[in-house]
Amino acid sequence: MIPASLLVASLSFSPPAVVAIEPPPSTAETPPPPQVQDDRTEYKEALARVDTAMKMANEDPASGSTQLRDAISLLQGFAPLLATDPVGQEQRTMAQLTLARALLATNNADGAREAMDEAIRTSRGDPLPTKNFGPGLTALHREREGVLDKQGAGSIEIECHTPCRVFVNERPTQYRTDGLVPGNYRLWIEAKDGSEPVVQRLVTIEGDGQVFALEFGRVRVVPPDNPPDPTPKIKSRLLPRWADVLLLTAGAAAIGTGGALLGIHHKCPGLTDPRVEPQCPQVYVTKTAGIITLAAGSAVFLAGTITLSIDEVRVANQRKTQASLVWTLRF
Repeated sequence: MIPASLLVASLSFSPPAVVAIEPPPSTAETPPPPQVQDDRTEYKEALARVDTAMKMANEDPASGSTQLRDAISLLQGFAPLLATDPVGQEQRTMAQLTLARALLATNNADGAREAMDEAIRTSRGDPLPTKNFGPGLTALHREREGVLDKQGAGSIEIECHTPCRVFVNERPTQYRTDGLVPGNYRLWIEAKDGSEPVVQRLVTIEGDGQVFALEFGRVRVVPPDNPPDPTPKIKSRLLPRWADVLLLTAGAAAIGTGGALLGIHHKCPGLTDPRVEPQCPQVYVTKTAGIITLAAGSAVFLAGTITLSIDEVRVANQRKTQASLVWTLRF
């Protein structure tokens, strides 16, 4: 028989057993792209940093509050991931309240008020678990909530020309968000299909009734079925050119006829002077007809001159416009 001591010694120096580990079965889900995986990894690291900073703030409020403020700011840079993570939302709320309590503990009253206001703006009416942090923080929450409520509320309105997602203070919201107490709000807008660059804005609501409006995405204009001809049409003339010329000709002829009738007034048929030729049986009496014909001819001639001038000016101006349009399009 082998002594027990020798058996124990031999087992202690024996190599460890090798256990074969089977790989996990493959899933039907397609793994996310590398960039999304990187973002999620960094997001988890940011959550861990917030958790570590909260512990530091509880142990040493003076130095831990600075670390916690920076950790919260880093976490809020992952708006789409934080907005869809209820656990992360709850951890962020606890971190904001921890920061306010740490600032109160260091007699930084202004900083504590700012931290509480930020927690109220982020919660957007949801209850805050301030009772878990002691009566001091509960009183501060009640005080700041009353002050902010007295100042009224504003709204943020987004008009999306491209299907988009809107986040206000890392929380999903509709295209219009009402009931926002005064202060700064972090606005994040992204296209659902990724066709537009992400818009990040710090929006300040200053008073009751204020509406901050913003348009997102490019306006896509659908061309009509029958687009209009870009070439301008030549304006219609008052009269055709031949009609203008006819008026001038008729007017000139009437003026000549009227002048001729005035010229033969009180003349004999041979156009001799009756005072020189007394035996003249009759004389022409054409003064009235001459005056009427002369006046009518002058009116017709003047009308033709005016219409022809207007038509020529219209045609000349239209040709200049066409030439300018063609040059601009080519440029």
